[in-house]
Amino acid sequence: MLRTRRRRSPFVLLSSLMFVGLAAGPVAAEPIAPAADARPAAAALTSGQVRLTHVVSGLSSPLGVVNAGDGSSRLFVLEKRGTVRVVSGGALQSGYFLDIRGIGGGLTTDGERGLLGLAFHPSFESNRKMFIYYTRGDGDIVIAELTANALRTSVSLDTRRTLLVIEHSARNNHNGGQLLFGPDGYLYAFTGDGGGSGDPDDNAQDTTSLLGKTLRIAPNLNGGYSSPGGNPNFGAAARDELWSIGLRNPWKASFDRANGNLWIADVGQGSWEEVNREPAGAGGRNYGWPCREGKHAYRSCGASGPFTDPVAEYARNSGNCSVTGGYVYRGGVFRDLIGHYVLGDFCSGNIWTVPAGDASPTLRFHRATSAMITSFGEAENGELYLTDYAGGALYRVVAPPFSDVTDSKFLNDIMWLFYEDITRGCGADRFCPKGSVTRDQMASFLDRVLTLPATSTDYFDDDDGNKHEGAINRVAKAGITVGCAANRYCPSGVVTRAQMATFLDRAIGFPVTSRDFFTDDNSNKHENSINRMAAADVTRGCTATTFCPNGSTVREQMAAFLRRAFD
Repeated sequence: MLRTRRRRSPFVLLSSLMFVGLAAGPVAAEPIAPAADARPAAAALTSGQVRLTHVVSGLSSPLGVVNAGDGSSRLFVLEKRGTVRVVSGGALQSGYFLDIRGIGGGLTTDGERGLLGLAFHPSFESNRKMFIYYTRGDGDIVIAELTANALRTSVSLDTRRTLLVIEHSARNNHNGGQLLFGPDGYLYAFTGDGGGSGDPDDNAQDTTSLLGKTLRIAPNLNGGYSSPGGNPNFGAAARDELWSIGLRNPWKASFDRANGNLWIADVGQGSWEEVNREPAGAGGRNYGWPCREGKHAYRSCGASGPFTDPVAEYARNSGNCSVTGGYVYRGGVFRDLIGHYVLGDFCSGNIWTVPAGDASPTLRFHRATSAMITSFGEAENGELYLTDYAGGALYRVVAPPFSDVTDSKFLNDIMWLFYEDITRGCGADRFCPKGSVTRDQMASFLDRVLTLPATSTDYFDDDDGNKHEGAINRVAKAGITVGCAANRYCPSGVVTRAQMATFLDRAIGFPVTSRDFFTDDNSNKHENSINRMAAADVTRGCTATTFCPNGSTVREQMAAFLRRAFD
């Protein structure tokens, strides 16, 4: 969640300005407590608001993106061919974190096979354990444990220990592939029905088969696992590993980090794509396949239910062919998106959202994209990403209220400015990120962020009738500006970076520093303010050694300066 804005009391502000003169059964991993959901789903999300912004290219048939939960903020991208790449700081790192192309028993990547799943143990930072889901040379599904090196920068195949092998040699489709650690600390695996059309082997309803199911197991971190006693079929004439049944080809599942609910997207046969929502800890469900496809009868399957209907579905038309499940957004940047489940379609590239808390939610269409969406992923901070199979790219999923900021590198800062009610943009649904900030606009930005007290004094002669006149007078009363000349403010003048430094320095009262940070501001009358702002980490300059003091301040940069100074 975003932090509450630090708004200084105007009385404290004025005082500061005066002072400165112008700081025993199966053991699960440690359960993860659901995060407090301080903000409910926002009704303000509108159709078309969800967009994509490009992060990296150069990936080979990416199928998944996950985080390690180790505080590194890295994203790990699974490639079908058997490799895992790392994206850090918005850049694709060279080499491979993991490469299983030479794994014992082989790897097959024909059809829907390949490296399909990766889950890091909740204590990966300390135990370096991780788990993969792949198809062996003979087509069988393998779930294996691996251990990263001491620096957690790479993984050797010598550490591999096989937990589970599931026979799947006959057909190369419907392998499933998702691996997840749940809030209960157990490992969940989502398997396809074995392939073919209409589940010809009746696997999905067969409780002696591991295919077409959600499995829940407790890895012992020594190459083995046990089944939790709380599994619905534990001790019965069925496989102990089963958590839920009746799935066709679950393609991506996720836990809502706010409440532990499980979301499962299941690819349909020919008519309906479905999304299932499972309340936290409520296993033992039968999702109906092949008796049902979505909410609709498919064929006689020898089972009578009860079946759990999907919470949402869409028809296979208009280019739609295969659902890709996503996540309930719990990040802190796009408040309108909080509490909405995001999903897409592999063929059409369409993206929808579902209000996660609604009893009977409806799909909200946002846009058709050119991406062949194979997965969504959640970063450590709750921000969402997706992978494009054909384009070999990673995108960030964003939901700005403005149409012209999607690709701004200051997007997070612009969102803070908007949600803190410091700006509503430049008109319609635009923010004008590259527009220069004028002195009258600067006065309003500071007035809103500081909530300055009213004044009846008119300080300048050249702002009469200007819509920002009230703000100009308030920042003048607070001692933040003395204008551009006697009795003049020059409201339409463009704020240079040097002037912006002084505006913020006077508004905040940055601590004094003796350090000289930049080489191009020597003798500039704003040099002291520039250095104090740099010491406070509000700016890093325009290059490593220069500040570009005479450059104009554009609106997206101002968003970043204000956020760093006041958030």
